[in-house]
Amino acid sequence: MLYHGLAYGTGVWMTSRDIDLHCANSPYLERTLHATFAFPNWHRRGCLNPHGMRALTSLQLPVPCVESPDGHPGFGYGADIPPQILRRLEGDLVWGHALQPGKQDWFATLSVMYWLNELRGGPSAKGIKLLVAESSLTLDARRAMDAMLAGSGRSCDDYFVPVPNLNQRALFRLMRSSHFALAYNRFPEPFGFYVLESVHNGCPVYTNGVGNNRFLLPPGNGITVLETPAMAAQADGRQDPAAYRCVAERILGDLGQRDAIAGQCRRGAALINERWSVAAFERSLLAALDRLEHPLPPEPDFETLQVQLSPLVRSLDPSGRSLNDYASTMLRPETVALAMQLLGQRCADLASDEMEGIEAEHRLFAGGLLTLSTAPLPACAV
Repeated sequence: MLYHGLAYGTGVWMTSRDIDLHCANSPYLERTLHATFAFPNWHRRGCLNPHGMRALTSLQLPVPCVESPDGHPGFGYGADIPPQILRRLEGDLVWGHALQPGKQDWFATLSVMYWLNELRGGPSAKGIKLLVAESSLTLDARRAMDAMLAGSGRSCDDYFVPVPNLNQRALFRLMRSSHFALAYNRFPEPFGFYVLESVHNGCPVYTNGVGNNRFLLPPGNGITVLETPAMAAQADGRQDPAAYRCVAERILGDLGQRDAIAGQCRRGAALINERWSVAAFERSLLAALDRLEHPLPPEPDFETLQVQLSPLVRSLDPSGRSLNDYASTMLRPETVALAMQLLGQRCADLASDEMEGIEAEHRLFAGGLLTLSTAPLPACAV
């Protein structure tokens, strides 16, 4: 079973023992699947799918721009760039893009664009606008952002220019015409095609790193993961647009050193060519299939598993601010204290009744804060 994400009914087969191999499209998604399979049942002293925990692997997907830098002919569905957009690209504006449909955190994206235009350097400085997928910029999204801008003298149209669904050749052309890209998303990215394609086309990406976006390329290779605890929502859901000023400051600073940033994207493109080619995909697929020729390792003993931070956790501030692919929010002090107390403990040392009570009140595992594992997972900032 190949997983390109965990939405749309994966529960139908996630617990099936008839699946010989669970293949994720990235190591991040593999770790996330492992955390899901390891979800504890304290009463029965077992995991959701111990068979799945030992039948997991990941593949290196081929990214089409590696073999077809100007757009793969098999991805011809979609529109060409509308003439009015082409004319505007030739005008006196600085353009960014956030063209992946359906995943934007509009509060974060609007906040970054607001600060970019407020800090851009005086009335004679160039305006900055963002190309976005028109399917994402719905009437409800527009109304919500216009409400957030009430009293500022600005509207959604001052920052965003909607673009239809484009064919790949047109998409890449817009990326090459853009000075920066935003991927401040609310939806955990299981792989990250748009981010890689942007870097490959010379356009640097700034992101909160949600999902696999924070693991795609090392720092200094075209992807800047920039997120602070202040970006987490308060317990009542309120957010602070000032938290995103630092992103705008970073982008404006990078716009002033275009040659250096272009060099970073070239280094990133070289890594993309190496890691996500058709040849790399073939090697990883053959290695995965080869596992079917050998016995699976034994199912993990529940009692030997240790409590670890979930791979969904991007950071956990001691004050309780949690940046999490599941939901970023402010946790109660007692919730954070319990999580820190449990980290590293073996299941054998944790009483069922006590853990059931803790989970019922604090949802440490169901809320994507903790997981069980035989070995520590990659650390986040704690």
